[in-house]
Parts: sequence; C-alpha cells; structure tokens
Amino acid sequence: MTVEKSAKLFVKASRSQGMAEIEKATKLLLDARRSRKPAVTGDVVLKSEKDAYRVQEAVFAQLWPGAKPAAWKAGGPSDKVEPTAAPIPAENLLRSPASVAAASMNLLGVEAEIGFRLARDLPPRAKPYSERAIVAAVGEVLVAIELCDTRLADWKATSGLWKLADFQNNGALIVGSGTKEWQKIDFLQQEVEFRIGDRARKAKGAHSFGNPFRLVPWLVAHAARHGMGLHAGDIVTTGAWTGLEIAKAGDVVTARFPGIGEATVRIL
Repeated sequence: MTVEKSAKLFVKASRSQGMAEIEKATKLLLDARRSRKPAVTGDVVLKSEKDAYRVQEAVFAQLWPGAKPAAWKAGGPSDKVEPTAAPIPAENLLRSPASVAAASMNLLGVEAEIGFRLARDLPPRAKPYSERAIVAAVGEVLVAIELCDTRLADWKATSGLWKLADFQNNGALIVGSGTKEWQKIDFLQQEVEFRIGDRARKAKGAHSFGNPFRLVPWLVAHAARHGMGLHAGDIVTTGAWTGLEIAKAGDVVTARFPGIGEATVRIL
C-alpha cells in the first residue's frame, strides 16, 4: 500500500469515527430529553465546536421536524473569545408572566437577560449584512429570563463542547416587556434588579460584551453559516447580567431593567 493511499484511508476512517461519535451523542441527548433521565456521556467524545453544532442541529431536527427556531441564545464570557449559540424552539418560548414546574427541570437555573426581537427578515446570504442593516431589522429590546437546564448527568464536570451540544444548557426563555427605543439605551450604564424568591441581585453595566447588541450581528452570521436565516419575530437573547442563579420550587423570579421592562416566572 502506498503512503498516499494509506493517508486517504486514515482520513476516511477518522471521518467515519467522527460521525459515529456525533450519532452517539445525538442519541444520548434525544434519549435524555424523551425519558427525562440525564445522559451519561461516558467515553463519547466531541472534538470540536463543529461537532457540537452538528449534534445541536441533529437533535433539533428530530425533536421538531421541519420547524425553525423561534429564538436564539448567543453569548460568551467576554468579547475576547468567540461567542456560542443555540436555537430555541417555539414551544420553549414563553410569555411573561409564566409558570414552570420544578419537576420538569434537572437544573433550575435562571438568568436575567436582554433579548432583541427582529421586525424584518434576515435571510441567509453569502454577503454579510452590515451592522446598519441589522440595526434597522431590530424592532425592540425585551427583558427576558432564561431557564437553564441540562440533559447531562454530570453537567459541571462535562466538557464545554457537550454543554454546547446540549443547546448551551437552555431550557426555555421567558419574554417580558420592552421598548422600541432601544438605540437610546446606554447599556454601559444600564441597571438590572434580579429577584429569585427572597434573594435580590443588582448590577449596573454588567453585560460581558458591554453592549449586548454586539452579539446580534455575530448570531446573524452564525445562522447564515449553518444555512439558516432569521425572521421577523425571532428573538436573540444575549446572556446573563448577574450570572447563573439557582431557583427552587415556590420561587417567583423577576428580572427588571429600569427604562426597558421586566419579566416574571413562577417556579411551581
């Protein structure tokens, strides 16, 4: 066997092994969602963000065949690293005030966030949209509470790639009131008050990207790379302002951004 043929066979085998791991990961997450029993990932290894996004897409396609995301989550620890994204199906997009059963979740995490609702379609295209065009497509900003959940048995110790594959721990998105005058907001001075039961968290200008809108053009480009566009009515939520908080049954959770709006969810 020539060196060239040997190299080709190695590449083919590697690709086959990679697809096998993606199929295994997809099955584990599908089974976890359907049975409501967290997945033990074991020795199934995701090697790249590309693998994680492939699993995301496969899980979404099997759980909601033919559907498009109604919202997206985008975020990251700072603007020094590449953000990550996950689709949110229509059934997991809830209007405030909402109620959610604690028994339906494994994690019960909550985050106070700002979401951008589109007023115009942004279909996928080869030429990137200008920031001006994306600004014009945003109709309003909304206060949101992300419910963070996991389908992973040991989510704290599991790799970041597995969490990304698991829709970046998204469980649902509660959408509250907002404003169409969003371009007048100074996000670096924006205050937030987040109440979880009898606890309160307050912050000012605390978003990891400074101005959360910076994540919207990235998300538009990310969706286009995956052959998807955004549509009028879609919401892009942009990450926590006070970090991840853990709620419990009986808690009323309220996120309030003065000058913008608020959202509330009751954990039953």
